[in-house]
Amino acid sequence: MIYDAVNTNVKLAGQLIINKEIIIYPTDTLYGFGVDATSTKAITLLNKLKKRNSPLSIIVSSIKMLEKYAILDKTILSVIEKILPGSFTLLLKNDKNNNLSSRITLNTGKVGIRIPKSSFIIDVVNYIGRPIVTTSINKHNEKSINDINTIISKYNQFPIFKNDICIDSNGSTILDLTMNEIKLIRQGDGVLNNEYIF
Repeated sequence: MIYDAVNTNVKLAGQLIINKEIIIYPTDTLYGFGVDATSTKAITLLNKLKKRNSPLSIIVSSIKMLEKYAILDKTILSVIEKILPGSFTLLLKNDKNNNLSSRITLNTGKVGIRIPKSSFIIDVVNYIGRPIVTTSINKHNEKSINDINTIISKYNQFPIFKNDICIDSNGSTILDLTMNEIKLIRQGDGVLNNEYIF
């Protein structure tokens, strides 16, 4: 079940997610496991696979979609517009009036948001009309896998959507914007500059 991550396979990937299945897909940083972010059943299966139960980040297709899942003001929005799309995960105040599974935030009050520069998975999110989970290809306490041949050998029981880009990636840079400042949680591929200020 290996497919190219191309436009003609967007519907297939979307239908698999709608059917509560786990898929593997490329982003602008690491390959990721993806499931429907509104489905507790699908997320439970993913957590069992990863042998962990931690808050999960989601991919949205646009800032307009992001506004349905996070509490924003004009200042935070102006920062987000400079950073996304890109190789950042932004921790934002969770808007509880949304349809995300409670297993996404685990009552932290925060939600991790990505809008990667990756047209395939953005198109999949647009197709299903709701966010998907994004989490690295690994099990708890193991190193993330980004080599497609290794992914295929270890996880070929899942539908894998691959591209020909081999990225030596450190993952996304995680920023916490919940305290009206930019707090660096993890340095990844995204690089901050002086534009990203409150």
